[in-house]
Amino acid sequence: MSIERQVRALLRVAEDYGAEHCSALLDAAGAKSRRILEHAHAAARSRLREALSDQRERLDAAIAEATTELVTQHRVSTQKRLAAALQASLPVLKQALHKRWWSPSARALWVEQHLKVAGAVLPPTGWTIVHPPDWPQDEREEVRHRLQAQGIENPRFESDTALSAGIRIACGLNLLDASLDGLLADRALIDGRLLHYLGEAA
Repeated sequence: MSIERQVRALLRVAEDYGAEHCSALLDAAGAKSRRILEHAHAAARSRLREALSDQRERLDAAIAEATTELVTQHRVSTQKRLAAALQASLPVLKQALHKRWWSPSARALWVEQHLKVAGAVLPPTGWTIVHPPDWPQDEREEVRHRLQAQGIENPRFESDTALSAGIRIACGLNLLDASLDGLLADRALIDGRLLHYLGEAA
């Protein structure tokens, strides 16, 4: 074999080796590049998940805070509205009770119901019935006769200018206050019932 052919053969071997070596280097570089990209993508996805998780937590916290604030405002608004309704209802209730007192049939029922309660809890002697000055005399006499027929001995009737409607029945230290103010004295009970009726009306 001539030297020229040997040189050409060596060159081919060198070229083939170079090509193979380059190919191996490129494959290795490509694999490394893919690993770097995969790690970069994984890290980016992880950072994105963390960022989204933080944003979601902040958003959830903001929504919870806004919901709490809305519920609080609604409750305060409802309480103010109910308080205003109660404030407006009380004069109407007083007026309605006054009207009932000055209706003879309603007044008779008012007196009868509370005398019945008094008869169940008070002793039969020493009764004083305090009333508005303009409660008709004939109605008082009728009540006196009815009480005496039920065993109540000598009930006294006493006029009080401070009373505008209703009666108070006193016996010793006991007092059954069925006057207008007495019936409205338990504001918690009255407000509760008014709220019930206001709710039904709504």
